Amino acid sequence: MSELQIITASLLAVSLLGGNAVAGQEAGLGSVYTRIDQDCSTTQLPDEPVYETVCPGHDGWSIHILSGEHGAAAAYISPDGTRSDTVYAPMRGLYGGFHTVLEWRLERGEAFATIHRYVHHNPPELLDTMYDVEEPNTLIVTALAAEGGYTVCPVAHIDASALPDANTLARDVADRMSRGWDCGNEVVSFDADLESVDAYLSAVRIK
Repeated sequence: MSELQIITASLLAVSLLGGNAVAGQEAGLGSVYTRIDQDCSTTQLPDEPVYETVCPGHDGWSIHILSGEHGAAAAYISPDGTRSDTVYAPMRGLYGGFHTVLEWRLERGEAFATIHRYVHHNPPELLDTMYDVEEPNTLIVTALAAEGGYTVCPVAHIDASALPDANTLARDVADRMSRGWDCGNEVVSFDADLESVDAYLSAVRIK
């Protein structure tokens, strides 16, 4: 990705993700943004999932989007060529897919987590029977440097439909929880009942 494309993606992400694009820079933390609809290659597969799209990420990372009839999942390739396990979105809709902008959280320029919005789609006829919201949004926080080095796994699912400042919460989760995250842990769900990282960490300490 060229410098101009990164700047353009960053400016777009500021508007799409609610501003605060460089949160935490005073502590050596910050964000860069890449896109999954530019400079990518797509291959049609013989069976489900139907398509695999490979996009360049930050500093040697790449992301592989696996798309099928009902949704999408992702895998990451580290700079040394190691492919991660597949990262799935929570089941909140019959259909769905990833937003085009992918946020990379950095410490002194090195990526340690990503934040990617997943938009779920529910046909109106299924509302009030199977699902409550037509297009719920989930921010998926994925650790890139969990326990064991480049072990990639999801840390949290954040209900961006219910939480008014979900983008800031997602960055807080990435910054405070993803480094050293144990991939054997269950993915943490942040919704209206669990609005802050402090609330979660306090509950964990009590247990």
